[in-house]
Amino acid sequence: MRVCTVCRRGDRITKLGAHWRALSPAGRAEAPHFAPPALHDERWAAPLGLLTVGCALLVSDAWLGYIGLAGGGFWLVSLRDKVAQTAKRRADWHRKLFCRRCHHAFLP
Repeated sequence: MRVCTVCRRGDRITKLGAHWRALSPAGRAEAPHFAPPALHDERWAAPLGLLTVGCALLVSDAWLGYIGLAGGGFWLVSLRDKVAQTAKRRADWHRKLFCRRCHHAFLP
């Protein structure tokens, strides 16, 4: 049996996602801290384009190709890390439990 970490009771525990879906729009507006993490719409075209332009410039013996490759590569790595962090936050949110007695959200 799962027990709340604050009130040490387990009789009114539910999944946070189920509690969030059961809230009315007014209830959701009052408790934005229980909302699921937002999905970020990542744009991959710009860094891939910069990487492609860097490769084309590098093939044509232009020194700007190195800057394009470095910038595009750094941008792609930072986007990849941002997507991984968002995925972890969403996975944690889906695992969280909610105590309806003391209104506390916690990981099991």
